[in-house]
Amino acid sequence: MAAGPVSVNGTGLFVDDRGDAIAPALLFIHGGPGQSCYDFMQIQGDRLARRLRVIGVDQRGTLRSDPLPAEPALTAELLIADFEALRERLGIVSWAILGHSDGGGYALQYVTSHPEAVQAVIFDCPCWDADLTDRNRLPHVAHRLDALGQRADADRCRELAAKPGRLTAADETYVAAQALGPHYMELFFHEPGRAADFSQILEDSDFAEEQWERGHSHLALLPGMYETRLSLLPDITRPSLLLHGADDMVTAPQMLAQFSKSVPGGTVRTFDRSGHFAYLEEAAEYCEVVTDFVVRNAG
Repeated sequence: MAAGPVSVNGTGLFVDDRGDAIAPALLFIHGGPGQSCYDFMQIQGDRLARRLRVIGVDQRGTLRSDPLPAEPALTAELLIADFEALRERLGIVSWAILGHSDGGGYALQYVTSHPEAVQAVIFDCPCWDADLTDRNRLPHVAHRLDALGQRADADRCRELAAKPGRLTAADETYVAAQALGPHYMELFFHEPGRAADFSQILEDSDFAEEQWERGHSHLALLPGMYETRLSLLPDITRPSLLLHGADDMVTAPQMLAQFSKSVPGGTVRTFDRSGHFAYLEEAAEYCEVVTDFVVRNAG
């Protein structure tokens, strides 16, 4: 197929479209917020395209897509409208969708608001409630900070994890976690050394700094991540699969339990040697699991 800009809802989206046009179609929805689809498509694009038509999109305002327009205001609902408009532009009647991290939240909103457009849905380490994610992750961060001798930073993480009421974007928990400095990215991997592999993929891209900084515009979506989406789970009517790494800290245990309880026929698949990025750490097995699910349910 092709990679390049597609005009959708008044802006240009970069679309990386790989595989046979008549193969089962799979839309990849990246998280971040503002991460782009680049790393996923570098790692999984050609693998998945052997049997699927895999479509990666840099969401509006990110990396290779046009800078974020001043109007309308960026919302999760607008991103979902972009996905729907893109499906129509590509002439796809319905497709499977795969949402990673915060993209798992968009995938949940998409499959429950446009079930006729979605044949099957895959949630990859989804963040459906950032309050639960933070309370799950911050104690691990505190433990690592203790080991580095950063007692005050560790205490701040424990204080946030124990805060009464719900955490919000205003608590800036990501700032507290980034006290880990060069060790921060290791939080997301089973093997700490894979953090360097992931960073190298981005460094080898040769994109301009201005392009990477476009993703910062999606920080406007951060407050919405603290509004729980768990209440939408019972509304899923399509075959669904939840993927997560055994060492992932984003999809908190309560989210896994709620998915299993609320989604009839929903399947959970754990990658034992992965953290948040199984599509890198166990790339071949990840491709096999995703491909088989899509072919079986959207073929």
